[in-house]
Amino acid sequence: MSTREVRYNAVAGVGYSFFVSVVTLILEAIANIFYPTPLVVSPIWALIRGCWLSFVLILALYGLLILFTRPYRSEEVMSYNIYFRPAQKTVIYVIIALAILGILFDAYPGPIWSRTRIGVFIAVNILAGAIGGYLGARFS
Repeated sequence: MSTREVRYNAVAGVGYSFFVSVVTLILEAIANIFYPTPLVVSPIWALIRGCWLSFVLILALYGLLILFTRPYRSEEVMSYNIYFRPAQKTVIYVIIALAILGILFDAYPGPIWSRTRIGVFIAVNILAGAIGGYLGARFS
């Protein structure tokens, strides 16, 4: 494990963490049009609060995002698998870290567009991406 690999994975993890969070919030906002639910980032928080629709939507999204990084059969046969497996591990670790740290964003009682909540959103995504990137490089 080189420091360069850890840095690249951490930067990729931070970007992916922001991507997952924004897609989750967009999905929650679309669901809110049809069935009023609070905007939730963490599936753990949705489970604790009893927001079953949010819980199912977030888990389905996480499953699709993990499935999307899975290499296709032709890539496994042509040995591209060595490039995609570390990326899939980074994605899995980032999603796990985001699911756990997203509780901090969801637990903040202020309004959704307050500066403090936006700052917590940014801090949670940076931490989740860095932790997921480090763990992806460490265990690849």
